[in-house]
This record gives sequence, C-alpha cells and structure tokens, in this order.
Amino acid sequence: MLTSADTQERYQGFLREYARERTKLFRYIFSLLPNHADAEDVFQRCSIVLWQKFSEFDARRSFLAWACGVAFNEVCYFLRSTNRGQLKFDSELLEKLSDDRVSELGSTDQILVQLADCLKLLPRRDRELVRVAYGKSGTLREFAESTNQAPQTLYNNLGRIRRQLQTCVRRKLAVE
Repeated sequence: MLTSADTQERYQGFLREYARERTKLFRYIFSLLPNHADAEDVFQRCSIVLWQKFSEFDARRSFLAWACGVAFNEVCYFLRSTNRGQLKFDSELLEKLSDDRVSELGSTDQILVQLADCLKLLPRRDRELVRVAYGKSGTLREFAESTNQAPQTLYNNLGRIRRQLQTCVRRKLAVE
C-alpha cells in the first residue's frame, strides 16, 4: 500500500518528467495535427489525461513513449469527434506515422542543430516572426498590432515557414 510520502514522490516524479518532456510531446502532437490551434487543444486535453492516469505510468519505462501513446489516442479521438478523420487515414497508416514521430523524438539534438542552421537561412523578417511566435518576448497578437498585420496572416506565414524549415531539416538530415 502506498503511503502519502510514496504518493507525493510519484506526483513529483510525474511532474518532473512532464516538465522535461512537454515540448517534445507537443511537437509530436503537432506533427500529427499540423493546425496549431487543434494541436494546442489536443495537447491541453492530453495533459489532463496524463495527470488523471499518472498512476498507470510505470516509472521504469520511458515517460515520453507512454505520453505519446496517450497523445496518439487523444489525436484519434479528436479526429473522430471533429469529423476531420473523414480524410480516411487508414488506422495502420496513422499508427505508422505516429511510430515514426516517436522514433524521431529520440534524435532531437541532431534535429535541433540542423534547425538552427536552417533558421539562419531564412530571411530576417521570417526569423523575427519565428522569434516572436516561439520566444518569450510578447505575443503574436501584439506583434500583429505593432506591424499592422492581421494575426491570421502571421499564422499563415508561420505555417509556410514551418514547412520550409521542415523541408530544410529533412534535407540536411538525409545528407548526414
């Protein structure tokens, strides 16, 4: 039987693991749901489910793999419930895509090095947009107001930039 000290230790361990892996978990979800708002929604729901199911987590196994499994189920639920699954992705194909993404998470350091190189290749204006969107120097809405641009235009530009960066990183990794 678990004592309150054991339970407290498990909670703290869970929170440490979650804090360490949350960015990778979001990237995993975003790779399956490329719409940022959808990925944010699923990430929030997944975070709650992870918290609710933390007692099922085996601390001897990979937290990220477990969290990605939960996230995969949440992505599938989201696609079914919003009828966006009407794209008729075969469940085996979605699982294969998921497995590929999980294995890619293991090579994050290498990807980050390539991403830094690819960011340097972007025009200054695109780099600034990426910095604002993913940095801690304000919000995208504030940036949109200060540059007299519609927020949706900036989100569209971020989508384009993200695809460019993804292509660049994949090309660089293929060369290695």
